[in-house]
Amino acid sequence: MSLAWPWALLALPLPWLIWWRLPARVSADRLRHPLVHSWLAASDSREPARSGRLGFWLWLVWLLLIVALARPQTLGPPLIPTQPGRNIMLVVDLSLSMAEADMEWQGRPLSRYQAVQAVVGDFVRQRRGDALGLVVFGDFAALQAPLTPDVEAVEGVLRTLQPGMAGNSTAIGDGLAMAVQRLHEVQASDAVIILLSDGENTAGELSPQQGAEAAEASGVRVHSIGFGAEPRLGVFSMSGSTVDEATLKEIAERTGGQYFRARSTEELAEVYRQLDALEPSPQRSLNARQARDWFWLPALVALLVLSLGRWLALARRPV
Repeated sequence: MSLAWPWALLALPLPWLIWWRLPARVSADRLRHPLVHSWLAASDSREPARSGRLGFWLWLVWLLLIVALARPQTLGPPLIPTQPGRNIMLVVDLSLSMAEADMEWQGRPLSRYQAVQAVVGDFVRQRRGDALGLVVFGDFAALQAPLTPDVEAVEGVLRTLQPGMAGNSTAIGDGLAMAVQRLHEVQASDAVIILLSDGENTAGELSPQQGAEAAEASGVRVHSIGFGAEPRLGVFSMSGSTVDEATLKEIAERTGGQYFRARSTEELAEVYRQLDALEPSPQRSLNARQARDWFWLPALVALLVLSLGRWLALARRPV
């Protein structure tokens, strides 16, 4: 329960201020309403208990009217728009090299995929009002989540995956082509692909260039991310390869997207913040909620109290 106009509560002490500022005779002369006049007459009698009760009920009526004026209401859950603002396919590298623990977050070591789960999961949660899907690739590409406005479901799938589940290699071209195909099948407008990889294309039936060609033909923007720390001399690397920046940059430029390089978890988080700004959801800023007003309830109670007071005044009037 909340109040739409809480400032109306400032009027609560108004009767007391009027009574305090004006002489009793002037106040009585100006209050000409028959009901109030009869109540005031009763309050001037020599029955203190009755006068106290009358004052209590008058203040109660005033309080109820002020609460009604403040418009108490209950708010429903946020209204999710039926039409998504953006159609976004996440294409994530799930090769064995994503298990390499060369990332760090809040002072503790992480694998590359754990960093992706943390950062991309946060990005997904912020995309309410959009439709998201998820494709992963290793030796082959696999659709893990079709395009859906249920962003919690996509985040849940992202949490359950593990590096190497799709094989050890990196089929960038197949992953990109599958995402384009799924967007084309549902005739998604304003479609965007966010491609993340930590290596170079070493498997699959299609090359990254062929995947980029399909995206360009379908009018799909591809933002590509090269993720992973720079190889250090004398340190064993599970992948044995580095990020193919030239290919990822070519894919982005050809489709009208942007290329980003992230060498740490912090840099990856910054990349997704930039992507959030590049691809804003037009309807995400609408924090619409269905409101149910309850002002009639205190107003009705105030009317009943007034009616009861009038009836009691008439009943006690001497015949």
